[in-house]
Amino acid sequence: MSDTPSDEDEGVVLSAEMIDREERKKQKAAAKAEAEAKKPKRTREEIEAALAKSKLAAAERKRKMRIFKNVGAAAAVAFICWAGFYLFKPYKAGMTFGICKTFLELNVQFPQDLRLSTVEDYGQYIRIWYTQLDAFGEYRMESIQCHFRADEVTGAAVEKILINRKELEPARITEFNKIIPTILAFPPDLTVPPPLPDSLQDLQVDPNAFRFQLNLPQTDFFGERKR
Repeated sequence: MSDTPSDEDEGVVLSAEMIDREERKKQKAAAKAEAEAKKPKRTREEIEAALAKSKLAAAERKRKMRIFKNVGAAAAVAFICWAGFYLFKPYKAGMTFGICKTFLELNVQFPQDLRLSTVEDYGQYIRIWYTQLDAFGEYRMESIQCHFRADEVTGAAVEKILINRKELEPARITEFNKIIPTILAFPPDLTVPPPLPDSLQDLQVDPNAFRFQLNLPQTDFFGERKR
């Protein structure tokens, strides 16, 4: 009888070893599962609470709060700038005001002394109150009223103009309408003068502030009164 193991014996040995390995694996897995089961389990709320108290979460909250403050400050500054610009920017009227204003500047004697006071827009006509310097050196308050009609070429044309409620000759209106395309191509300043104050006290003007005062006490170069 030979001592050398046969192929069948070797197969049996290998099968036994494989079974032992599988058994050891199962035992390790069972031991690991048992160890995990013995560990204290944390609920979802506990985990979220722990995360919220961590240093990383606190740093993230500070970063978000800093971003929120910066964005809020920038939005506040932008709103203040927009509100200031909107409240204090000069009001611009339409092109009908510009056409009527151009006619007025072309027909007053001293356009450099022309001062617009009030602009009233009634849709189909514009009324402008103004002061001008006449030939006698006196300032006079007058009004001009420009009536408009639809025009196929320019969109709007002057129909009639009244100065101090006196209508001008139609021939002057016809000649002026010829330059309206030029006015539209090179529009004038459409800024409307600010409205007059409601208080009568604010409307009062001290004429002595604009006159040369006579019979004043004479002073020397240093401002001391001469004897």
